[in-house]
Amino acid sequence: MERYESEPIRLYDLMNEFAVHCPKCQGKAIVSVPQPFDFKNGVLKCTACHFSEAGKDRMRYKISSKAKCRQCLEWLVMDITERKSIPKYVNVTCGNCTTLNRISENWESYQVKYHPSGTIDPAFGLPLWYSGSVKGELIWAYNQKHLLEIENYVRATLRERTTDRISITLIHEFAPKILFYNVSQYNSEAVALFWILNISNKIMKVCCAEI
Repeated sequence: MERYESEPIRLYDLMNEFAVHCPKCQGKAIVSVPQPFDFKNGVLKCTACHFSEAGKDRMRYKISSKAKCRQCLEWLVMDITERKSIPKYVNVTCGNCTTLNRISENWESYQVKYHPSGTIDPAFGLPLWYSGSVKGELIWAYNQKHLLEIENYVRATLRERTTDRISITLIHEFAPKILFYNVSQYNSEAVALFWILNISNKIMKVCCAEI
């Protein structure tokens, strides 16, 4: 009888590496960050075409405050983004009186993502390599360790459960609802679709019989 047990770690603890699709060749790439949420210092390296990119090279700046025209005191339209560095000032023409205003306002930094939303990594916004569907529910994993935790949980016939938030198992925080909903109907032989790693580290869907 196979038992699932997990150390009391959270999704946060896995957010130092992300397996993604390379933006150049769509092969497997790895995004590494020095520590969780330090995305601007992340590094992307493709294992197929060897493309690489630093997160800091995708940092941009935009004006984050408002200003009024020095002549007519109307609010200026300052849709200024995508600056790679912070200039000493920018010239903004008033839409009301056409006065040219020299603006030196507060600037806000942000990181340009390849994709703004979806099943993506939080550093570069690239589609996650480990992603698939199980019984109509999306399952994804940041990296191989994350994937194996989910796989071990599904394959187990005995699953550790706890209500203690301090010692809560990793799987309870980020596994999809399909793994908990009506769990008595699904065991390691009865999960309809699940991933396994093949020789090339791809994910294959494995069809299992329903109860």
